[in-house]
Amino acid sequence: MAAYEDDTLVIPERYKKMPVSELEEEKGKIWNEIMHSDRPEKKVKQNKKNVIFNF
Repeated sequence: MAAYEDDTLVIPERYKKMPVSELEEEKGKIWNEIMHSDRPEKKVKQNKKNVIFNF
């Protein structure tokens, strides 16, 4: 995801009204959800630059 000069940031009203301590707690909850969710594992791709010559 890239950010550009003319992008607009939409912040939900519930976050605008929260004090900093509650925002930090919410950030921790969301971070834990992200880290404990099932994410696909990275697959190791084969090296396609190997060339085999059969004479």
